[in-house]
Amino acid sequence: MIREATKRSEAPEAGADARCTHCGRVVRETIHTRSCYRVDYYELHTGPVEESTFRRSEDGPLHVYQRLLAPELVITCADCYREPAIQDERERRFRPEVAAVAEEASA
Repeated sequence: MIREATKRSEAPEAGADARCTHCGRVVRETIHTRSCYRVDYYELHTGPVEESTFRRSEDGPLHVYQRLLAPELVITCADCYREPAIQDERERRFRPEVAAVAEEASA
């Protein structure tokens, strides 16, 4: 079962138990030692976007970027991250415009 991504306003507070979006397991902070580190989860900041533009100066070039409209936080535990289906889902959430083009091509 895949849970809904956490809305930014519902993100866990510092010190609170963060849970994997996919399986619900409580995740732990990264542990650093002198010789190694252990990562227990990965965060993905995603959500719907719209194309926006800006100029740094009056006569400067026009810059195009994707503006995040409603930020969502996807937390993936290290166990779920190993699963190909979860990796595919994370890629779709990270690059929804690529997923939309692929869906149109297969239809």
